[in-house]
Amino acid sequence: MNIDKTSPIPVYYQLKTILLNKIKSGEYPPGCIIPSERELSEMLGISRMTARQAINQLASEKYLVREKGKGTFVNDAKFEQRNIMSFSETVKRQGMVPITKVLEFAEETNYDIKEILDLSQEQVLFRIKRLRFADETPIAVEEVFIPKKLCPDINKLDLTKSLYELLKTYYSIDINYMDNKIEAVKASKENRQLLALSAGIPVLKISGISYTKDGDKLFYERDIYRADKYNYSVRIFMGQN
Repeated sequence: MNIDKTSPIPVYYQLKTILLNKIKSGEYPPGCIIPSERELSEMLGISRMTARQAINQLASEKYLVREKGKGTFVNDAKFEQRNIMSFSETVKRQGMVPITKVLEFAEETNYDIKEILDLSQEQVLFRIKRLRFADETPIAVEEVFIPKKLCPDINKLDLTKSLYELLKTYYSIDINYMDNKIEAVKASKENRQLLALSAGIPVLKISGISYTKDGDKLFYERDIYRADKYNYSVRIFMGQN
């Protein structure tokens, strides 16, 4: 751990980068206590104020968490979603690499889902099942049900990419809003295996419909997220009577 005091890069930022690299590499794993401000200042020959500035920035970005009387720990970070944003973009914004594994692509015969999307039983529905990772940590099992008429050859595209971007780029389809239902459920055996979960760890089931700006239904999505790695934030407004 070295600081170049002749560099034009501020010392606090150099320290922040060093600590962040140690977190991302796993050298400082989740739950690990990092050196204190005093230890960092003595180790690197910098002021405690400089060490504090670097730690405060990492804490504000949710990489670190302070516990009074105990120290500063690497946060067991959860991915937080506040608005309509693809999984890929959400992960990228948190400094990690999104990875997708396509598990299944098939024509779906589920009559209930066709009814949800206001489709006739004769219309073809695609089912795309994918496993989503942040870096190498499995985060979600995603199932999307979308009418073939909207994207007839989507199976020829790279389905490891963001589905939102594929729909926009190749089919000029923009998602305007979503109606979602969130439930805490027990993970199935299959989902436990896919998400590398121990027995007893809860999951979030998020299901719903995506719409165009005109209110037309686009697709139905049914996802299972690790509750220990994912937050879904909602802003609620006071109604007017």
